[in-house]
Amino acid sequence: MSERPFFCESRPHIVVRGEAHDTGAGPVGVFIHGLRSDARGLKATALARHAAARGRSWARFDLAGHGRSDGAFCEQTVSGWLADVLAVIGAYAPRPVVLVGSSLGGWLSVLAARARPERIAGLVLIAPALDFVQRAYETLDAGAQGAWQSADGLVVADAYGGDPYRLTRGLLEDARGHGVLPRPPVLACPLFIVHGARDEHVPLAVSEAFLARVTAPRAELTVVAEGDHRLADGIPAIVAAVDRAWDAAFPEGVS
Repeated sequence: MSERPFFCESRPHIVVRGEAHDTGAGPVGVFIHGLRSDARGLKATALARHAAARGRSWARFDLAGHGRSDGAFCEQTVSGWLADVLAVIGAYAPRPVVLVGSSLGGWLSVLAARARPERIAGLVLIAPALDFVQRAYETLDAGAQGAWQSADGLVVADAYGGDPYRLTRGLLEDARGHGVLPRPPVLACPLFIVHGARDEHVPLAVSEAFLARVTAPRAELTVVAEGDHRLADGIPAIVAAVDRAWDAAFPEGVS
């Protein structure tokens, strides 16, 4: 792949960093990773290789508090991460963008499409963790809810064996202003979702409920029968969804 590093300032004191293959014109695909992940994971690299093979412009980057980008994780909010996404989209203005978001990145993709409908030509959501902060809070007992709302926040174990991390009151309070499940947005672009039937973190029912209520010119759900949240075995389905989104967004055959 002929990717080059890039960076942009998304907000005061926060620079986000990533890699991009840019043909210099036409649409751009942007991959947004999940919580506690980064832009060098299996899905991110597989999609970057596929885009390069198709001659498409493609960018992947680390959200603030992740990977090589600035910021402490415990200081981040959904609003801040959305600002990161919008900054990367803005760097390619006025070119159309196809957003591909995994888990948290799926939620951010929907929020970005709502905020910049004139720029987003297509959405691909991979096991989208829509409203995950609010949903996680609602599953906790009163003691854990109180801890999350305290000045110290709630410390949780990393599901994949990494260091424990802190969920802050600021994250919780901010997330409540970004819900998409109670009132799904009206999208101006085609929507494609890939979700594993055995997802242990984001139930398939979340995507099904969103798809049943969202308004979009085209909306499809692909279920990977044996897929868990990471969807390591779902790469072919994800690649196919990206190609369908590209074809739907650019029916005249733009690369």
